[in-house]
Amino acid sequence: MRFRDFDRQVLLESLCSVVFALLLIRLIRTGGYLSYVTPRMALYLYFTAAVMLIWAAGGILRLRRPRRRARGAHCFVLAVPILLLILPHAPLSPADLSWNYAGANALPSPVSGASAAAGLPLDAVSGEADYLAVSDGLPAVPPGADEATKCITVAGDQFYPWLNEISANLDKYEGWQIYITGFVLKDPEVFLENEFMAARLGMTCCAADLVPYGLICHYEETPALAADTWVTVEGLIHAGEYDGWPEPQVIVTGIAAAEEEPGYIYPFG
Repeated sequence: MRFRDFDRQVLLESLCSVVFALLLIRLIRTGGYLSYVTPRMALYLYFTAAVMLIWAAGGILRLRRPRRRARGAHCFVLAVPILLLILPHAPLSPADLSWNYAGANALPSPVSGASAAAGLPLDAVSGEADYLAVSDGLPAVPPGADEATKCITVAGDQFYPWLNEISANLDKYEGWQIYITGFVLKDPEVFLENEFMAARLGMTCCAADLVPYGLICHYEETPALAADTWVTVEGLIHAGEYDGWPEPQVIVTGIAAAEEEPGYIYPFG
């Protein structure tokens, strides 16, 4: 058969569907999709890829029904996301977000996120359900604790579980030593001059809802710290208070430059 005997419009639609499906599958298999959505969205992406492949397969049955005039402009609906998926992708950094932590537009998202990460009930901040309800399914005590020396070393993948554990059992961990790595979050409208947050960006659903989670740290040399730089904080856990609610804070006893932790944290999986 000659090429002109095929329906070129259907062929173009099928090719776009196949390419889009294969790119989705590649992103899932390589973990690149985590730059955009949370791990629990993988199943939905697989479903979308399957629908695209079925759609393309259905087009094969119509290939031998040529039209006098083929139209392909509507394929840009898929061409645009295909181009975006082909481009290099990487997790956002704090500097990429719409709020820069230094102005009034840092509120309310960072504060709501920080309060949630500190274990405060979200209904006190945003009218949502109790934050601690998401602790279901997490291990009773995350790895990294030394009961004998009362010391906690927070690994990168245990950042959120430890925030939840310390928040839920603040009396137990009062005075414990902690080592935790995060970026320096500073905002004079939120924190005192000697305060910063050792933070990680947390994704609830997709990249559009990123907010910082972490522990407020008391450190006299805070003004000398560059915002958004990564540090490992050594300090003592202290039962502090934010807006009338108890929250875990850290009295810093040492601080060191650190490598950036890759990716985000996913409080709801």
